[in-house]
Amino acid sequence: MRSSRFSTPRRGSRVVACGCLMAVACLLISTQTGCLGLLSNLMHATGADKIPAAYDGLEKSRVAVVTLTENSQFSDDDAARILGRNVMQHLVTEVKKIELVREDKIANWRDTHGWDQVEFAEIGRGVDADKVLAIEVSNLQLRDGKTLYRGRADVHISVIDAKTGDQLYAHDLDEFTYPTTAGQTTTDTTESRFGKLYLGILAKRIARQFYPYDAHEDFAIDSLIAR
Repeated sequence: MRSSRFSTPRRGSRVVACGCLMAVACLLISTQTGCLGLLSNLMHATGADKIPAAYDGLEKSRVAVVTLTENSQFSDDDAARILGRNVMQHLVTEVKKIELVREDKIANWRDTHGWDQVEFAEIGRGVDADKVLAIEVSNLQLRDGKTLYRGRADVHISVIDAKTGDQLYAHDLDEFTYPTTAGQTTTDTTESRFGKLYLGILAKRIARQFYPYDAHEDFAIDSLIAR
């Protein structure tokens, strides 16, 4: 008959093991919030929490950004110029190895060939671009009644192959509105300043079709009017 002295340590080992497991479980529960925060920070650092580009074909390409509003069909237009410049700033910062055709080169081509010439592929070939990012804005409004500024516009975005004329990508922003929940009173700002703010926000919404962006960046967008 085996001595019982061998069974006692085994029971003690099981008790110790169970105690260790319980301690680890308690530690994990107590640090769960911290672990989640660490995981969130890690995902942000690696870009895992970003929404991917809807179209990434502007990378490693020479691109002409052509922005049209209803007022720019026959001459230059401030809104079209401001919007186009803002889009270009985001693209050159965020899109890998993109080369943008200078704004003045596109304007000179349109001066020569007519501002009503909106054959995008022809414009692209004329300025030695691989692709054209065409931004067509309609129904642009900056006021919501007499006392509030609230921007609204319909936007059609397309990417055209300059060589073949093929449409490579298209997307519509219908009734893009800012601010989304309220307007800014006309006593707090000027139409010019609000217009630049609205077009800047619209530009980012357009540009981020072409690069990954933070999924949380829209949450506090309305707070910008308080700055």
